[in-house]
Amino acid sequence: MLRELRAEVLGTTRRMVAEKLTLGTGGNVSARDRESGYAVITPSAVDYETMREDDLVVVDLEGRVIEGRWKPSNETPMHTIFYRERPEVGAVVHTHAPYASVFAVTGEPIPLVIMEAALCLGRPVAVAPYRRPATEELGRIALETMGGGVAVVLAQHGLITVGGDLGQAYASSAAAEFSARLTLMARSAGRTPRELDQEEVELLRRSYLENYRPSAVTPGDTHQSETH
Repeated sequence: MLRELRAEVLGTTRRMVAEKLTLGTGGNVSARDRESGYAVITPSAVDYETMREDDLVVVDLEGRVIEGRWKPSNETPMHTIFYRERPEVGAVVHTHAPYASVFAVTGEPIPLVIMEAALCLGRPVAVAPYRRPATEELGRIALETMGGGVAVVLAQHGLITVGGDLGQAYASSAAAEFSARLTLMARSAGRTPRELDQEEVELLRRSYLENYRPSAVTPGDTHQSETH
């Protein structure tokens, strides 16, 4: 079932490892098929380096297995709660991104110190209070803390991002990690990074959502610049 979506999820997990947003079997990725109402999610405890499309698991939005030979991710409840309660969400990416995870252990939000992060995230990334992994309680607190945003840090755990599709969800993970990394680098140099003004962040985010997409041109057209 859902071969194309399986390929997208697998590709995202491999990218996640290649770009060092997680290690080994850490983290998990899922995407929802709007036609069937099912989601494809990574299996529990299967190494990303050896994972194949057939290893991915199809679940319904209550987390029941529809197709698959492995147990789905232990964090399936954290994924499915977003699909049930935020209909616009089409993908969920959970990483153990190292720089973002520093904020998971200090308990402070990831500030937006660079334009690229503002475009993808739209607000500083709040930290959800600690809840035990693989529980409904973790999914609920992640949902509530994120609100209508796209990213949240899980205290003593990692980062979770959502989007309309896997590309959006992954871009938000990368953006949060980038802003976290720059913040920590500035601090390590003895400087306090400057955060973008929230009004400017909201303007950048709105422009990104409205304008940032591939668009065809005709030779001779005058280029009109758009945000990023």
